[in-house]
Amino acid sequence: MNNRKRYIVLLSIVMLLLLLTACSKEAPTQVSDNGNQGTKQSNGEQGGKETPEKEPAATELSGNINISLSNGSASVWKAVADSYMKKNPGVKVKVDNKPAEGYKEWLTAQFAAGQPDVDLVTNNEVIGLVNDKKFVDYYPYFDKVNPYTGQPWKDTLDLKAMGINLEAVGTEDHLYNLNFESVQIVWIYNKEIFKEVGVTEAPKTFNELIDAFEKVKKAGYTPLALGGDSKSMWSGRAGWLVRIYADQYMRDYIHAIRSQEQDYTYLPELDDNWTYDLNDPYNDSNSKVTKNDMRLWKAVKDKEGPFKIEGNPQWKAYSENLKKLFSYTPEGFFGVKEEQAYNLFLTGKAATMLGDPGSYWQLPKDFADESKTGATGGVKPFEYGFFNMPSMEGPEVMAPARTIQIPVGFYGIVNKDAKQNELNVDFMMYLTSPEGYNIYLQAIQNSKDAALSGSPAIKGITLPDEMASAFANFEAIGNTEGYSSAANNIARGLWDYQPSVQDWVGLIQRYFSGKVTTDQYLQQLQANIDKYLEPAMKEHKKELSDLEHPERRPPER
Repeated sequence: MNNRKRYIVLLSIVMLLLLLTACSKEAPTQVSDNGNQGTKQSNGEQGGKETPEKEPAATELSGNINISLSNGSASVWKAVADSYMKKNPGVKVKVDNKPAEGYKEWLTAQFAAGQPDVDLVTNNEVIGLVNDKKFVDYYPYFDKVNPYTGQPWKDTLDLKAMGINLEAVGTEDHLYNLNFESVQIVWIYNKEIFKEVGVTEAPKTFNELIDAFEKVKKAGYTPLALGGDSKSMWSGRAGWLVRIYADQYMRDYIHAIRSQEQDYTYLPELDDNWTYDLNDPYNDSNSKVTKNDMRLWKAVKDKEGPFKIEGNPQWKAYSENLKKLFSYTPEGFFGVKEEQAYNLFLTGKAATMLGDPGSYWQLPKDFADESKTGATGGVKPFEYGFFNMPSMEGPEVMAPARTIQIPVGFYGIVNKDAKQNELNVDFMMYLTSPEGYNIYLQAIQNSKDAALSGSPAIKGITLPDEMASAFANFEAIGNTEGYSSAANNIARGLWDYQPSVQDWVGLIQRYFSGKVTTDQYLQQLQANIDKYLEPAMKEHKKELSDLEHPERRPPER
């Protein structure tokens, strides 16, 4: 190479180095959620190590994240964990999911022993721990930039679909679990059994459902595959039916608990424009009208409207229909677990069950699952279909049946030190980014034990055409979940307060077994609510004296 060529090559190298140096000084460094300076770009890839002048050196995320969810698919969550660790090699994520049976007791024991090792949990059944602020409040993180999208976290979540109205959030309001996986509770039925007994159409009313059940029962099948143990009666499928059908008779609860103009919960932009309309199944949604929980406690104490149980004709008609429905459950109902009830449906011994649209994909997997069917090689699949909640009818019914149709998940982060909390939130940001959620979605499609129950409340997600079209076939009939109401807060004991719930489970067993009359059942349920009112309020950090001025925000305790 001659001197002139050497000079040109050298000059080119120098100019390239100058250009790279200039770029590194001009490019802004993104600040990740944990306050560390920019190792992540908006697309989630690891960025360069150089930083602008006068900025501290870049640091990578490091630490451990322990995931133990209730009934979560190990393969699905391991896929997300592996993808996250690939992007963050300094972080070790361990997945150790637990069975739903006994999960509440296991989680409670972790806290009783001291600071739990676990980080990400399912926390909807540990109300006491939630009220004691044992979990991270998500609200303060919503304004932070999600490093995997480059946008504020709140802007990448469909908050309306999640039932969150940030304008109504006060300084004393908290969000201790994140729900972004849509669910709509529907009935699933064995079309072949229905055809065999002469039922050619899915029931639309409660009476049609009972008529079909009578034919199914005479043919030797179990009409309704439903677990009846205490867990199912409280927080499982049996409990869903208890609350869903109570809602038909108690829609006027809203008059007692809606925010009044002087209330600390009142939002003029919502409440000034709201009118009571039973023809709108979403009339009482949190996005249309605000509620004051202090007025609910007061309504319970004063036995106002549907919060009066004993001697209330609405409660009597509802309870008698509920007893009739539960008479078609499996033999030995109160000892049947939900897994056993599901087995009855899978193996063709039961005609119906409760589920969600995810069963559209889950059932074919489970027909072949020996652990769920108990049969070598699985069982022969049958044709199945779906129908919405059949409405109870009668003069006491106020509106057609609604269902539970909300995002769920109940993903809670155990509250630890700031660094660990920020690391755990970073994982959740990754999971709820298009990149992370697509890993999650693909893992569900490839798994043998998981299915997506509905459209996710995450922006930027595109579902496969088959999933999107299937979910679109499920007609929206309204939602009962997530509201403070008579159906949700006193139909299964008082406000998930466990002593009250357990007393109610024993009472409903006696009622369904014919050991007490409907009037006696309602009298004893009323006594249950009255007995536990004050201790239940204390668990929620409230006092009876707060009810003297329900318009005021109760003091922080």
